[in-house]
Amino acid sequence: MLSLLALRLQFCPQGTRKGAILGPWKILVADRNRHVRELLRRVLTAEGYRVQVAKDGLEVWTRLTGEEPPDLLILDLEIPYLEELQELALFRESEPRLPLIIYSFTRDYPHDFLTSRAALFLEKMENTDRLKAAVDEVISKHYHLARK
Repeated sequence: MLSLLALRLQFCPQGTRKGAILGPWKILVADRNRHVRELLRRVLTAEGYRVQVAKDGLEVWTRLTGEEPPDLLILDLEIPYLEELQELALFRESEPRLPLIIYSFTRDYPHDFLTSRAALFLEKMENTDRLKAAVDEVISKHYHLARK
């Protein structure tokens, strides 16, 4: 039986950007700042992604375990309830890894469990072009293996 991911890779339409990877991919943006969440939602939606947002680790967990889990998580390490998210995620280690981009102001990454799973670390900056390129890169690399 084909997995949902295999079906998506076979039948999803091309993204809206020139050279965009197959989509529409679902991205979860977890950031403590409402303005950052909404900015990233607008920017990534304009790139052809389906974007959900979460303000804390509890909302992240709800989205990850919901009916339509994301294909990529963009995570600010300063969100509330991050420790609880790490503890809950330990129970899901046997499942395929969700690609994770850590997008934070902090240069210190003390959260060993999450940082060990990160595909990429980006420091927050005003220009979102690097984040857009990173999203394309991480999704392409992570899901390219699933196509074979």
